Amino acid sequence: MQADFPRSMTGFAAGLLNPSAPVPDDIKGRSPRRYSVYRNNVTVGLMRAMEANFPVVRRLLGEQYFSGLAREFVQQHPPASPLMFHYGDRFPAYLEAEEDLRGFAYLGDVARLEQQVRLSYHEADVTPLAAQCLAAMAEEELFDAVLTPHPATAILASRFGIHAIYMANQSGEAGRVNGQLQAQSVLVTRPSFDVELRLLDAAQLCFFRQLTAGESLGEAADSAAEVQADFDLTHSLGLLLVSGAFQSIHSKKEPS
Repeated sequence: MQADFPRSMTGFAAGLLNPSAPVPDDIKGRSPRRYSVYRNNVTVGLMRAMEANFPVVRRLLGEQYFSGLAREFVQQHPPASPLMFHYGDRFPAYLEAEEDLRGFAYLGDVARLEQQVRLSYHEADVTPLAAQCLAAMAEEELFDAVLTPHPATAILASRFGIHAIYMANQSGEAGRVNGQLQAQSVLVTRPSFDVELRLLDAAQLCFFRQLTAGESLGEAADSAAEVQADFDLTHSLGLLLVSGAFQSIHSKKEPS
C-alpha cells in the first residue's frame, strides 16, 4: 500500500523492498550505490523484526528456512505502522498459504498466538478487577453483572495444541512440537508486567467468550453449563480474577 508521499518519494519507497526494481530516476544521478545499501538495510531490518516477533515459528522452521521465508514476506508486505511490534499481522495467513508448509498447518495459529502475546504486552496499563468487587455484590446482583475486558485480554481457539507448542519452545533448544496437536484454547492476559497464558477447556472457552462479548455473568455461566453439565463456576470465577482478564464490573441494568 502506498502512502501519500510526494511523487519522487513514492518511487524511492516503492523500490526499497524489491531488489529487482531499478534505481529510481531521482537517485541515478546522485548516489545509486548508497540507495542499494539502504535498500538492503531496510530489508534486513524488517527481517530482524520478524525474527524478534516470531521466535517460536523461527525455532520450529529453523533459522535458515525462516530467514528465506521472512525475506520473501517483507518484500511483499511492507509495514503499515511505524510500531514494529505490530509488524507481521499478515504472517499467520502467509504461513497457511505456503505450499511447502501444507504439512505444518499448526504454524499459522502458533504465529497468531505469538502475535497476540506481543500485542497484549504492549497494551495499556489498566488495573485488573479486584476480588473485593465481586465479594461486595449480592448473588442476584452478581449474576446480572457485566464485566469489561482488560485491554490485554484475548482468547485464541485452535484445532491444534498451540499452548503446548508455544510452551515447549521457550527454551533455546531446537524447535519442538511434542506431538501435542490436539485442539487447545488459550486465554491471553497481562495482569501485571508479564503476559500470561492459560489453557481453557470447552466450557471455560464458552464462559469467557460470552463474558468478553458483553453477556452477563449469569448468562455466560448458563451457556457454559450447556457445553459441560458439571461446569465449575466457582473455579472459573477464580480464574477470572487471578488471570486479570477483566478490568471492571457493572450491572447490566446500568450503564458501564
